[in-house]
Amino acid sequence: MPQPALGGLPQLLLTGGLGVEGLVQDFLAHRPVSLPDRPGGARYHASAMAAHGGRDLTGGLLTAAAAILFGTIVTIGRSEGVRDIPVSTLLGIRFGTAAVLLALVLAAGRQPLRPARGEWWRLLLLGALGYAVESAFFFLALGRGTAATVTLLFYTYPVWVAVLAAAFGMGLPGLLVGGALVAAVTGAGVVVASSGGLDITTLGVVFALASAVTISFFLIGLETLVRRTPPLVSSMWIALSASAGHVTVALVSGSRLPAWPEEWLPIVAMGLLTAGAFSLLFLGVRRLGAVRTSIISSLEPVAAALLALGFLGEALRPGVLLGGSLILGGAVAASLARGVPDPEAGP
Repeated sequence: MPQPALGGLPQLLLTGGLGVEGLVQDFLAHRPVSLPDRPGGARYHASAMAAHGGRDLTGGLLTAAAAILFGTIVTIGRSEGVRDIPVSTLLGIRFGTAAVLLALVLAAGRQPLRPARGEWWRLLLLGALGYAVESAFFFLALGRGTAATVTLLFYTYPVWVAVLAAAFGMGLPGLLVGGALVAAVTGAGVVVASSGGLDITTLGVVFALASAVTISFFLIGLETLVRRTPPLVSSMWIALSASAGHVTVALVSGSRLPAWPEEWLPIVAMGLLTAGAFSLLFLGVRRLGAVRTSIISSLEPVAAALLALGFLGEALRPGVLLGGSLILGGAVAASLARGVPDPEAGP
């Protein structure tokens, strides 16, 4: 009897099991899943295609849930309680909180904290040189332009992911994935542009695009370099190394600590949400690959706009509805653009 799409989520997070034996074998064989291609003359079992489609649907739902959590983090980051906190301090505590929570969850589940053999250094580099650098570029851009402009430039990253995937020999997008990519990027642009206040310096443009390119390398690296480490363990080590990078900068620069409790509590909340968002995002990359995951992740600015409506009292502009519809359509298309299971031997 088939299980609900998210019914096995705790087991997936703790063990790295993906519910489809053939997919696990693909991971161990280091075969990219971003842009699968059907070989000529290959035949496939209907049951294998159905299982693969179920995996893709689950991956889409997991990635969408991660986008909502990231959108919540953005909303908290725009609140009055954290505006005056130094960036390195905020991010160091945020990622450190996430790492501690993930370690506690792993310990409670009696799961090992160590990554798979040969992958620990990859996770440290992805955290310290990937996510930490990306977040630093993003906040440097925010200091040189409006949030709307920086976000608009940042959400070009699904395009960069597709370009990098092609450059690294992972394949070109098919019609459905390509259409989803165009819809998602256009929708994100409409959502962000509708907020108004598009203004940025030249250096701000450089930092914002550098942030987009860095997160693209991060997602490609996560797909190709981390295959056997369970998502919770991967999330913990990447959060820990990102935290270490930002804490080092905070100590060197002499940044102040947040005030208790009005500044600490929002940062801790961001850290707790980051733990869940990382785990769900990494599961999405495992199931969908970097390209389709990046497309679905474009739901984040929509989630942030809707949350800002409810919690910050910001107006809901028509552009959010139009752009959100485009992104949602792209996300659904990316989820339906199924990867291809192993072919049945044929003549």
